[in-house]
Amino acid sequence: MDAAHVEALGTERISKLIVRYSMPTMLSTVVNASYNVADRIFVGRTCGEDALAAITVCFSPTLFLLAVAMTIGHGSATMISICLGAGRREAAEKFLGQAVFLFGVFYAVVAAVALSLMPQILTFFGATPKILPDACAYYSIIIGGLIFDKISFGVNNLVRAEGRPVVAMATILIGGATNVFLDWLFLVKWNWGVRGAAIATVIAQACASAWVIGYYFSGRNFLKIRLRNVRAFPRLLRQMASAGSPSFIIQAFAALSVSVFVVQARSYGSESALAVIGVCTTVTTFLFLPIVGLSMGVQPIVGYNWGAKNFKRVRRAFSRALWAATAVCAAGFALAELFPGAIFELFLGSDSPLLSTGEGALRLMVAGMAFIGANIVASGYFQATKRPAVSIFVTTLRQIIFLVPAMLLLPRILGLDGLWASFPIGDISAFFATLFFIVREMRSLRRKVGEEEAARARFA
Repeated sequence: MDAAHVEALGTERISKLIVRYSMPTMLSTVVNASYNVADRIFVGRTCGEDALAAITVCFSPTLFLLAVAMTIGHGSATMISICLGAGRREAAEKFLGQAVFLFGVFYAVVAAVALSLMPQILTFFGATPKILPDACAYYSIIIGGLIFDKISFGVNNLVRAEGRPVVAMATILIGGATNVFLDWLFLVKWNWGVRGAAIATVIAQACASAWVIGYYFSGRNFLKIRLRNVRAFPRLLRQMASAGSPSFIIQAFAALSVSVFVVQARSYGSESALAVIGVCTTVTTFLFLPIVGLSMGVQPIVGYNWGAKNFKRVRRAFSRALWAATAVCAAGFALAELFPGAIFELFLGSDSPLLSTGEGALRLMVAGMAFIGANIVASGYFQATKRPAVSIFVTTLRQIIFLVPAMLLLPRILGLDGLWASFPIGDISAFFATLFFIVREMRSLRRKVGEEEAARARFA
C-alpha cells in the first residue's frame, strides 16, 4: 500500500469514504457473526435444543475474552489512525508491533486458565448439569484454537486502520465461507455433533489468520511488523489502553448483560429457555453488528481528520454515520418483527415446540432496535477522538444503567416476558440519554469549524 490510501482519508469526499470503509467493515462483521449463526443453525437442527443451549452458555465467556482482544485491537488501531493523520509512521509501527506481542501473551494466559477450569467457568456462566458435558466439549476446542481467532481479529483491525478495508473484508469472508462449509460437512454429513461445530470454527479461523498474515508479509502493507517493535512500550501501552478502554467496557458490559440474561433465564425457565436465548441473541447480534461495522469503518476517517485538525470533515462524518446507523437499525427491526417465525424455523425446524415462545421473545427484544444505532456510533466516535471516558459512559447507559437493572427486576413481575421486555426499555432509554452528548458535540464541532474558517480568512 502507498501513502495515497492514507492521505485520501483527509481529502476524499466523506460519503465516498464512508461507503468504502464502512461497507466492507459492515459486511465483515456480518460474515464474522456467521460463525455463531452457522454453528447454531447446524447444531440446533442436527443435535437438538439441549446442544443449542450448551453452546449458548459458551457465548458469555467468549464476550469477556473479546473485551480484552478489542482493547488491544481497537486501542492500537485508534492510535495508529491518529499517528498516521499526524504523519508519525514510526510511532504507528511501534503500536503495531506492541499489538502483536500483547495478542500472544493474551492467548497464552487465557488458554492456560480456561482449559484448567473449564467446568467451573461454564457452570458459573449458566450451564446446567444436563448440558455441561456438551458445553465443555465445544468450548475446550474453541479455546484451544483461540490463537487463530485473535490473530485474524487483531491484525484485521490494524489493516483497517492503515486504510485497507477490502483486505480486512477478505479475511472475514474467507473465514466465514470456510466455517459454513465445514459445519455442513462435519455436522450434516459426518455427524460429529457439537465437537464438529467447534472444529469447523477453529479451522475457519486458522484459514482467515493465514490469509491476513500472508498479506502482512507480502510487502503490500503501508506499515511493517518489525521484530524490534514486537514488545511492550510502557508509554505506548498506556495510550493504547486508554484508547481501547471503551472497547473493553463495551464488550465487558455486553458480556455481563448476556451473563445476567442467561442466568435469569435459567432461574425462570429451563434448558428450553436457554435454547430460545441462543436463537434470540444470535439474531439480535447479527442484526446490530452492521452498526458496529459502520462505527468501526467511520473511526479511521474520524481519527485521521481529528489528528489533522480538520473538524469540518469530522463533523460531516459523524453526522452521516448517525443517519446511516439509524436507517440500518430500522431495517433490522422490520425484518425481525415481520418474520420471527421463519427465523426460528431456520434454527430449530418447523416442528419445534419452542416456536411460539421464540416468536414472542424475539418480537419483544427488538422492539427498541431502531434506537440502538445512535448509541453505538456515538460511542465509537468518542473513542476515535481519544475521549474514552465519554465513550465508556455512553456505552454504560445502555448495557448497565438501564438494561441490567431491568433484567433483574422485570422477571420478578412478568416472568420470562419481563426478561424479553427489558431490552427495548434499555435501548430507548439509552437513546434519549445519548442524544444529549450528540447535540453537545455537534455544537462544539460547529464552533471549531467556525474558528478554523475565521483563522483561514485572516491569512487569506
